[in-house]
Amino acid sequence: MDTQAFSPVTMCLSKVTLAAGTTTTISTTGTTIYSIRGKAYSKAAITNGATPTTDWATGNAFLPVSQNQGSIFMVGLDHSGNVKVIQGTVTALDSGGNFITAPQFGGDGPSGSATTDGDFCPIGYIVIQAGSTAVGTWTFGTNNLSSVTGLTYTFVDVVGWPDRPQVS
Repeated sequence: MDTQAFSPVTMCLSKVTLAAGTTTTISTTGTTIYSIRGKAYSKAAITNGATPTTDWATGNAFLPVSQNQGSIFMVGLDHSGNVKVIQGTVTALDSGGNFITAPQFGGDGPSGSATTDGDFCPIGYIVIQAGSTAVGTWTFGTNNLSSVTGLTYTFVDVVGWPDRPQVS
């Protein structure tokens, strides 16, 4: 008898091609196949899907990103296919608009309860950089995900929760 214990797998089995929709929405292509704690789920392509206005891990409103700052937002799905987002740290940018110190993922990261016990499967993340020409503050779920003066957006697909964000 095999007595070795295996952790149930939470992962995205599809390349979702995460992208900005119109205004504050997101889009993906094709059907997304994913698992949460070993149970399989699927989600039809998202076209201009509404983004949440609160952080899934904390239940609080997202932190604003101001001029010369950046942040990271992990996008995931719950068992019902609802979009959930977890904000990482807000960090400073240098005069060229690059991160001085890369932001870290929020919530409890790849080994915490959001992944191991929670109802959240990461499908991608969005890196936001508000350069020196950004005006005011930008807040996830409230402000546009494209075409905002002074902001740079990078969309990254994932199959699981990476050990760190790739920001360059």
